[in-house]
Amino acid sequence: MSERVDTFCARSILVIVLFILAWSVLAYGGMDPFAFLVIQGATILALGFWVVRLWVQRPFRLLWTPMCWAVAAFLLYALVRCQLVTVEYAGRQELIRVVIYAVLFLLVLNNLNRKNSANFASFTLIGIGFVAAMLALFQFATHYPMIWGFKRLSEYMGRGSGPFVNPDHLAGFLGMIIPLALAYTIMSRASATVKVLLAYSAVTMLAGVMVTLSRGGILASLVGLVLFCSVLLVQRDFWKSALVMLCVLIALGGLAFTQLESVQKRFDEAFKADRVEDDRRLYWAAAWELAHESPLYGIGPGHFDFEFPKLRPWKVQGRPQFVHNDYLNTLCEWGVLGLGIAAAAGALLFWGVFQTWRAVRRPENDLGSRFSDRTAFIFGASVGLVVLMLHCFVEFNMHITGVAMTAVALMALLAAQMRFATERYWLNPGQFGKILLTVTGAAAVVFLSVQGLHKGEQIYWLGRAQAESGHPDHVISYATKASEAEPADWRAKNRFGDYLWSLSLLDDSDYKERAQQAMTWYAKSMLLNPFDSYAPLGCGMCLDRINADPEQATRYFLIAIHNDPHNTYLALETARHCIELGELAAARNWIQNGAFMWDAPDTTDLALQEIQKLDRLMADPIYVASAEMIKTNRSQTLQREIAPLLAGPK
Repeated sequence: MSERVDTFCARSILVIVLFILAWSVLAYGGMDPFAFLVIQGATILALGFWVVRLWVQRPFRLLWTPMCWAVAAFLLYALVRCQLVTVEYAGRQELIRVVIYAVLFLLVLNNLNRKNSANFASFTLIGIGFVAAMLALFQFATHYPMIWGFKRLSEYMGRGSGPFVNPDHLAGFLGMIIPLALAYTIMSRASATVKVLLAYSAVTMLAGVMVTLSRGGILASLVGLVLFCSVLLVQRDFWKSALVMLCVLIALGGLAFTQLESVQKRFDEAFKADRVEDDRRLYWAAAWELAHESPLYGIGPGHFDFEFPKLRPWKVQGRPQFVHNDYLNTLCEWGVLGLGIAAAAGALLFWGVFQTWRAVRRPENDLGSRFSDRTAFIFGASVGLVVLMLHCFVEFNMHITGVAMTAVALMALLAAQMRFATERYWLNPGQFGKILLTVTGAAAVVFLSVQGLHKGEQIYWLGRAQAESGHPDHVISYATKASEAEPADWRAKNRFGDYLWSLSLLDDSDYKERAQQAMTWYAKSMLLNPFDSYAPLGCGMCLDRINADPEQATRYFLIAIHNDPHNTYLALETARHCIELGELAAARNWIQNGAFMWDAPDTTDLALQEIQKLDRLMADPIYVASAEMIKTNRSQTLQREIAPLLAGPK
């Protein structure tokens, strides 16, 4: 009976893990809140099956490779570091991801370590990569504007992104899978028919990387494939295949760079006036400066996006979210300690790969077959991870759930191959060890379940609110329930504040009430995220809208300016506030030196319109006299308050 239960649990875990790998990629890269919630639920289910296996497997043995120590160390560090952050919600979301990745690693390591487990996972990933690449090719060829029925972002319309929102992340995923497909094509025991399909999938995925027009992804993939061919060229059994592959890659690469005009343009855009033109270097400079604020522990997991605005240059008006360099991102948010643990994990992984490769590689004088599925997986997965690591220098792949899940699964499968090289990493935890593992697993299940239930309830009520956008009273009711489900989510409160603010702009009888309601939501958001500039800006705008105390409104504007001094939208709204204060010259200064600093047509046109309105006001002697009267009647306290506003943008 125990054996049958154990077999059922083992197979269930395999199916769930393969589902997680497929879903995390195909469901918008796993970045949609509902898609991630499904991943969270599947992880809880798989972990539950593993806890059952702890007690029914006879005998139970735990596979604990050297990399597990680094995984455990980072998990323990995250449990502490994610609690000691300014924005609690951001730290908690990062902790959830770390727990899920750690659980997935241990699940794969201890349950997908049989002879064919790596093959099942590899063929699943290759199939997913083929589907994603085909979708990207279709998007690129037809400018198809949708991803599974949802509209794509306009800035990516000329590029193939597959199921991912950002084409760069598709390039990161495909670059990791292409070497795996090629290794199985050349080195595995698969039939000729299967190898033809694998080769076709590899070529399709390589074309998929090209149509993403991701410069970093293309270069990382090409470097990885050159490394792939270089290693095989010194192998007596595979040098001919490697030579043919190298020639094909050179031909395909030359064809892509000479015939695809869009690829040429993307690379030309990176170099203007003999220097690199890319906003990434501005993100890197800001991250490096932030890293110096707390070198050992970092500024806090998930906090780069919060603290970047105070360092943003005028040229960058968007929210980068991440550093666009996973190593610098880790240093900035987790500190030297976090980056050191992650580096140790990578070093231990590849040390284990080297040891396993020496043990499982067939000697040259062996009379048996030169083909091996195990060797194909180890070689292909290792090169694939190297490609991803190269791409991570210019992208934030490890913050994309689908890419990160795939990378973690490949790492665990590679670590599991050590069981074929030595028996030393099999441990018998004993009764006490099984109890400790059960308690730890139960704690992870409870934590992920509670967080998942709260998030699911919030998603439900947010969906109801969005569906009832034409009925303000219903929206407020649903928003309140969503806030109660996840009270620390400051972004949701900001969104509802914006919704109510838009209602207050309508010239109806209850516009003041709507503005006051919007201010309530903005105030809640400010308490949860003191780094944000939009919530205090919203409070100041609401006070101006209802003609409340200008002194109090000014304080909110000053908080917003302090948090985000080079924000063009904030500059325009500050100019409007200066007009309310009667400071017409200061208003013009904010528009000219603020909104014009960002060379964007839409912003420039809006700034010109505002200046024209302001010029008309300044030409009206009655309005000028009224402004002077406002300044004359201003209290000395308010006069001191507005001094930074009069100075204009920095």
